[in-house]
Amino acid sequence: MKRYIVTGACITHVPVSTAQGRMLVTLYRDAMLPADVPEDRIQHLLDSNLIEEVKGGDAPAEEPKKLETVSGAPASVNARSSKGDLVEYGVAQGDDRGELDAMTRDQLLDRYVRKPE
Repeated sequence: MKRYIVTGACITHVPVSTAQGRMLVTLYRDAMLPADVPEDRIQHLLDSNLIEEVKGGDAPAEEPKKLETVSGAPASVNARSSKGDLVEYGVAQGDDRGELDAMTRDQLLDRYVRKPE
């Protein structure tokens, strides 16, 4: 699966799937493009030089900047976040919804909130 990173200052109105259905998000420079963005939108963003394919298909070594949404997905999560909010946050970060839905709340907290010791 190809992965893309935002290279422009920001891209707006990017359609992604959420628990509430398809919503539009805004992504800022260095954010990973969610996996479920339609191919025609990806092609438009590539043609406009606003995203580029990540070499080797892997995410960058550094943590991508968090994205802000216009869709209602949480901009951040904490130890009191519900499983649904953690899943939505992960999807907004570009992770696969199916994989996140299969995880427990504790696993999601480990992934997005808790720091390794």
